[in-house]
Amino acid sequence: MSNSDVQLGIAPIVVLALYLVLMVGIGWLGRISSKEKSLRDFYLGGSSFGVFVLFLTLFATQYSGNTMLGFAGRSYRQGGTYVVSVMFMVLTISIISLYGPRLFRLSRKFGYITPADYIYHRFGSHPLRVLCVILFCWGLANYILEQLVAMGHAVEGLSGGRISFMTGVVLLVIVMLTYETLGGMRSVAWTDAIQGTLLFGGCSIILYIILTSEGGLPAATAIIASEQGQPEKLQVPGFAGIRTWVSTLILLMFGVSVYPHAIQRFFSARTLKTLRISLAGMAFMPFITTLLAFVLGFIAMSRFPGLSPFESDQVTLLMLLDIINESAFIRWLVIIVFVALVAAIMSTTDSALLSIQSMITKDIYSVYINPNASQRNLLWTGKLFGWVLIAFLVGMTWVSQQTESSLWTLIKLKLEFMVQISPVFLLGLFWRRLPGSVVLAGVSTGTAITLVLWVGAALGYWDTAARSPWGISAGVWGLAVNYSICIVGGLMAPQHPVAGRPTGER
Repeated sequence: MSNSDVQLGIAPIVVLALYLVLMVGIGWLGRISSKEKSLRDFYLGGSSFGVFVLFLTLFATQYSGNTMLGFAGRSYRQGGTYVVSVMFMVLTISIISLYGPRLFRLSRKFGYITPADYIYHRFGSHPLRVLCVILFCWGLANYILEQLVAMGHAVEGLSGGRISFMTGVVLLVIVMLTYETLGGMRSVAWTDAIQGTLLFGGCSIILYIILTSEGGLPAATAIIASEQGQPEKLQVPGFAGIRTWVSTLILLMFGVSVYPHAIQRFFSARTLKTLRISLAGMAFMPFITTLLAFVLGFIAMSRFPGLSPFESDQVTLLMLLDIINESAFIRWLVIIVFVALVAAIMSTTDSALLSIQSMITKDIYSVYINPNASQRNLLWTGKLFGWVLIAFLVGMTWVSQQTESSLWTLIKLKLEFMVQISPVFLLGLFWRRLPGSVVLAGVSTGTAITLVLWVGAALGYWDTAARSPWGISAGVWGLAVNYSICIVGGLMAPQHPVAGRPTGER
């Protein structure tokens, strides 16, 4: 079944149009609610978010196109063993809950706006700050690219093929840039609250429908286990499979836990209690969203066999279209879920773009290029950079479509480099003895090893799919050396390394 096989009518396009108009309206409300023209107000919403907004903006940001499309596609390709993805996300939230409250307290004391504010204040190293900003921006740029690819698939599916892949991407990017430019983090968080509510409600109901229609999981399992199915995808993994599990677990657990746009949401919380309650709620979300992505991909193996890696990223859309004609109620529900999926993708894209803008503006431009820039100049510089970057990434989305790159490839490309930053937070926040020079050596070495392994895969020295020896992710090899250098170097360092100077707001 293709998108054009199901006639959805004009209703989904009307619903999407009304939703996008609402988003622009919220952007305008965010603008007129702004209390001051400052980096803190624009990028952190004045650190005023309560439990409701903070939880929903965290939820809508963490679960997005790469979860609902990329994870489902991975489940389709890997089979039953990918149920472990639920555990990946649970462990990620556990790590965030471990260091998030401590980082929040420091942000209140020293006025952090970006993650790099903490990095320079803690370690006092300009090279480390710049390297981490580069890795953060590299990861976020790839993250945005993932979302744009998912955005194109979602709008094409929602419109029944009436709106093409690239037209959908350009349309949604224009709307997203409009409300983000108007109100910054405040507008983004308020739209996230709506997007998160739609996503949570829609996913819960669709999960129930998928599990109870056409025999659900038992029927799908029987088909996959048959000789005409793919029984190998139900087998217990051997040593190689377990090794891949552990590698993916480490990559996701340490990589996703240092997303800079999530860290900035810690800084946006009104109080420490607000943050703790929101993180406690986030611990249960993998059992709704990540589990749904797994179930969609798994059942899709029995209903849509033989999809290519690129096509498998659309199994969520195919599964929704497969149930759309069961009743009028389900038809409208599926339309709402499609819009919720688009909303979730937009919420992550705008958050990642806003985070890049803040780091380029505050940690690079205002420090090394124009230290005397006014707040107004800094805000417009960040916005201009964001517009240029998103235009470039829209072009790369077209390239990704032409080369049929899977979302999982883009996810790995993001995480394998961003994961190298994790010792900066997971060791730096709890181990005063760790000096910046050692962390710089660890992060630099881990990044270099990851890059060499990716280049080696491109040259054919090892499996291109795994992009590193023995099926272990390149980023995990780099991270192992990274942590080894940090731990050994920290043990050999003096008792009280020199810390960086406090960071002030610009």
